[in-house]
Amino acid sequence: MSIEHKVQNETGRNPYQIGVNVLLLVAFFLLFHPLLSKGSLMYQPTISHWLTAGAFVPLVLRPWRRNHPFAENHTRLYAAVLLVHDVLLFLSAAAVSLILVEYMVKGCVITLKQSFFQGWICYVAVYAAAYLICGNVRIGVCLGMAISMIHGMIDHYVMLFRGTPVMLSDIAAIGTAANVSKGYSAPMELSVLRAAAAAVLFCVSVCLMQRSFKVHKRWYFRRLFSLPCVLVLAFIACTGIQTVGTGLAFWQSSRQYSEIFYFLRCATSSFVKQPEGYSADALSAAQSEFTGKQGTKTPNLIVIMNESFSDLGSVGALETNEDPMPYVHKLMQGQENTISGQLTVSTFGGGTANTELEFLTGDSMAFLPYNCSAYQVFIKSEMPNLTSGLDSLGYQTAAIHPYLSTSWNRTNVYRFFGFEAQYYQDDFAADASRVRDYISDSASYKKIFELYENKRENTPLFVFNVTMQNHGGYDWDGDGYFDKRIYLTGEEQDKYPTVDQYLSLVRYSDDAVQELISYFSKVDEPTAIVFFGDHQPNLPEDFYNTLLESQRGDLSDAELRQKKMVTPFFIWANYDIEEQTNMQISANYLSAYALNALGCSTSGFDQMRLALQQQIPVMNVNGYRLPDGTWYPQSEQPETDLLNDYHHAEYAQIFDAKNRSDEWYTP
Repeated sequence: MSIEHKVQNETGRNPYQIGVNVLLLVAFFLLFHPLLSKGSLMYQPTISHWLTAGAFVPLVLRPWRRNHPFAENHTRLYAAVLLVHDVLLFLSAAAVSLILVEYMVKGCVITLKQSFFQGWICYVAVYAAAYLICGNVRIGVCLGMAISMIHGMIDHYVMLFRGTPVMLSDIAAIGTAANVSKGYSAPMELSVLRAAAAAVLFCVSVCLMQRSFKVHKRWYFRRLFSLPCVLVLAFIACTGIQTVGTGLAFWQSSRQYSEIFYFLRCATSSFVKQPEGYSADALSAAQSEFTGKQGTKTPNLIVIMNESFSDLGSVGALETNEDPMPYVHKLMQGQENTISGQLTVSTFGGGTANTELEFLTGDSMAFLPYNCSAYQVFIKSEMPNLTSGLDSLGYQTAAIHPYLSTSWNRTNVYRFFGFEAQYYQDDFAADASRVRDYISDSASYKKIFELYENKRENTPLFVFNVTMQNHGGYDWDGDGYFDKRIYLTGEEQDKYPTVDQYLSLVRYSDDAVQELISYFSKVDEPTAIVFFGDHQPNLPEDFYNTLLESQRGDLSDAELRQKKMVTPFFIWANYDIEEQTNMQISANYLSAYALNALGCSTSGFDQMRLALQQQIPVMNVNGYRLPDGTWYPQSEQPETDLLNDYHHAEYAQIFDAKNRSDEWYTP
């Protein structure tokens, strides 16, 4: 008998298998252990030590095989040992998943100590659910690890491209993500490779464990073992782990929490509850106070929602070789028949459709789930809005988006909103001018000129144009047309090439705005242009931090973050309107304010919003700002009857077609 067989018979273990296991553990240790001193863990040694023990103890302390004398003589006790080891193994896998995902997404930076515990409990429940499904320890560990790593990798790249974590509602937006993904580069970074390699080594180590004895063959025993942990997952998702002193404030960065906990808690908030005190009678009583107003003008109304258009100089001190938007700045300095200021939106770095929703419907994202995609999740049938209202006044209506028609479910939503015609990139000439790979703002505005020149006689035109030229990412180096015209100077020169590219794109947009206004200033028909950016661009975090710190002063962190939620806007007309500068307004008010300022008819819902704007000039998904500048976070909603009435009106508009009065929402 060979020495190897003799040793195997006596110990129950093959020396070669022992050697392979040792090598796997050493390799896993070399990859994983350095991560326990990254980010916040560097300053939290107690947590780091516990996670170290949790990750490695079950891999090192393995139970004997069944042919070991102890296992043969103490069958039931050995079964209990195996059960304990299985539990420890799942706890270990949960610790490994937590660290690998946190390292991959944000370098293990979590500012709340309790959040490590929250995340670990969440992953324990994930592994318990995996075991509940398959009833096998090895497969359960591999399945749980696969789920964790897929979520982590998706979260990593969503954070990289958009600057915000992945949400449950993003599943509905997966088609849009695929459409715009070609504008970004997705490098396979060292953090991703290292995390993936550590996950594979851990799973291989678990799979090579010699297990010839099953704890219990009956399926219901396995289910009873894992069901309590699955219930823990449900508890966490629904209520949070309040016992450790943290809930979830959605305005905060995900750096406050583990990625899995943030995802699950946001997922539970993806459902809209009926507002407190809501009823058909209460809704009718509130609506009776506002009856709308008859206007004197029906101008052609051109609305430009310009992709990622923002004035970074309003965020913080910015040094450039030239003004990125000289023409727009001139308009905003008191130009004749122009109203201008800053528009507060509810999204940053992406989520264009949510700004669309706020403008076209007058609804606020403040009353909808954080970071949800309302176009995909909630708009499922016809509902009253700006477009349907203008249509009832005899307008010819059209929507333009010079990109794919499949983004954000727009084709269906625009049809529900009542747009008479929709135009996408396939409706543009093959030789339409482009900047980088996208149809330019200039070409997009030429489509408006075409619609105006071919519209029905004696019929006012409403165009809603969502541009595409300035879409991220800003590291494009292809063959399309692009010239670096604007760049940072001073200490930041050559430090942020993506910022330089973005600023140059803004200059192209500025030139196109001049072209747009020049055209309509020469037409005889009364015409107005409403222009605003949908959100700020997702640029390097260090760059934004530098801008924001230059403006800190006495601002709170929440108020400072709001600076990233602001874009410029202006309302211009080729007829007399009252000028105004430095106005502060949010996107949910803008359409009502524009109609009123331009002399157009307004609805009861418009009048309600105009009245609320006097009490709360700015509101978004993060909170509310009062006229005296007082800032209320979303969790501390100001107590005003009108705000509650507005909430009820929004709920009815989107969710309660039975009790809403469509006529009240339209002029």
